Amino acid sequence: MKTIIHFFRIHAAPEEVFQALTTSEGLAGWWSRDVRAERGVGGLVRFRFLEGFNPVMEVTAEEKDRMLGWKCVDGHDKWRDNTFSFGIRPADDEADLMFVQEYAKELSDEDYGTYNFNWGFYLGSLKKLCETGEGTPFEPGQ
Repeated sequence: MKTIIHFFRIHAAPEEVFQALTTSEGLAGWWSRDVRAERGVGGLVRFRFLEGFNPVMEVTAEEKDRMLGWKCVDGHDKWRDNTFSFGIRPADDEADLMFVQEYAKELSDEDYGTYNFNWGFYLGSLKKLCETGEGTPFEPGQ
């Protein structure tokens, strides 16, 4: 199976990055404006994008200001049972972020390329949100 990995520095404190990953307000600031997030392990995070792509993530792991894990449990067949992790490592007064998406089933190279490209865009949006206060999330209905 293929894995998507992104690693980059965010010029913001680890706690700011963690808030952007774990709260409805934070997630709405960088990935999709339409999100409902239940915090804590076992909680569900429901995102709305377009018809056929509305992933529901179950929080599988959470360590304050250090790490977040998700598993896709509904909303997009190609991501069902995929796992996602966001590792946050303090770097001076900033944060290094390691994002990993592990696929549960084999997909086409075009699918991996599309998802990798989109993750690059939205993780850039996360970085922008944490550094400037304004990301570039998806706007459902526009």
